[in-house]
Amino acid sequence: MKDEDGISKRRNMTVTGKPTVEYILAGYERGGTTLLSDLFRANGFESGFECGVLLGKNPSEMPNINPYWDMLLSGWKISKETRQAAISGSLEDFYQTICKAAFPEFNGSFFDKTPIYMKTLGTCINRAPFIKGAVVIHRDPRAVFASMAKRLSPNDSVASGVEKNFKLLQNRYLSYFIGSISHLESKRVIFVPFEELASRENVWLKTIGYFVNGKSFEKRDFKSRFENVTSSKMDLNKIIEFNELLPIDLQNRILEATRLASTFFAGPVERAKYGDLWEETLETAQKRLAEFDLPAVGMDIDGTYFEPLTYLIRYPDVLKAGVNPVEHFRKAGRREKRTPA
Repeated sequence: MKDEDGISKRRNMTVTGKPTVEYILAGYERGGTTLLSDLFRANGFESGFECGVLLGKNPSEMPNINPYWDMLLSGWKISKETRQAAISGSLEDFYQTICKAAFPEFNGSFFDKTPIYMKTLGTCINRAPFIKGAVVIHRDPRAVFASMAKRLSPNDSVASGVEKNFKLLQNRYLSYFIGSISHLESKRVIFVPFEELASRENVWLKTIGYFVNGKSFEKRDFKSRFENVTSSKMDLNKIIEFNELLPIDLQNRILEATRLASTFFAGPVERAKYGDLWEETLETAQKRLAEFDLPAVGMDIDGTYFEPLTYLIRYPDVLKAGVNPVEHFRKAGRREKRTPA
């Protein structure tokens, strides 16, 4: 049975009394996911640090998914025995085991906050069809570049750190965008602009709350358990911090390098100025999907979840060539199988 996104519908098929992970939270690293998780905690949800189990086909693959395998001990505060037991069954069993062990007195709903889910959003949702939906927070590339540069090059100025890691930051930003953008119109996914959340908090608390449970979210009134969230109030200075850290010519280079993702830019002027590539790419991709009578997302190709729209955006040469993305995907898979290990 499929829902409106073509994703297997198997929600709420959990054992009675089992803690339910109802939502996944994703977004750019250092892009607001911790803030988002605190908002969920303030409104009746709970979770550990990060999980990452949906990056594998099933929980048994978890020991090979790092740093998340180790985070189950450090972030969820469970024992090695519990961690091992959690990967022996289904995804429902996995979430039940770690949630009950980490929060034995909590009887509410849980969320799984893992930023990198944004890179393969549809696949992650499809692997856990009992999950109601996803909340994706995105941020202007200039802010993400600046924040990531602080981590990657802590001994350099932020501008120097961006310059030193420019190509890596460009690829990372676009990979998150490409991995999620096919779900922009999905009824199971809501996209939250960090800048809007910080500057129009009341509006977005209502929007997120109604998406999740039919009523407005409340503001945070507690100190975050995470060091990088230093206040219970939205920090408007965080929105424009990159203006103080990056010279204007470097900002323009960042916008040019990520112009495919212009729909995530903070300002309407920037979105209009750099929006041509995204608009042209989306229009061409939609024509190609119509030509081959393909959905944007939600296909099963030989047992593999497949998103034709994501594939065309990720591989512009395939889009330009005018070939059927499904057939190209199948041929690419056959070539990989013939390649010696």
